[in-house]
Amino acid sequence: MSKKRIELNEKTEKLVEKYLDINESDINELTNNALESFLVDHLSTSQVKEALQEVDGVSGASTAYSEHLFQNSIDDLNRF
Repeated sequence: MSKKRIELNEKTEKLVEKYLDINESDINELTNNALESFLVDHLSTSQVKEALQEVDGVSGASTAYSEHLFQNSIDDLNRF
């Protein structure tokens, strides 16, 4: 796994601190989950599948992506 350095702006840093105080999580887990969610929502289906195939192999990527899409669909329905 590669390491990246990011700099949070003041507003984001305060939100992260609050979230980490409330939830039993660490900054790495939060960052990975947030980035994955954002990227899956902003890339096309084929782009996500292609990227995940390179990392997880076909079955692992398809399953993870399907679960994410299913959960997002449920969340969208609950908003109405």
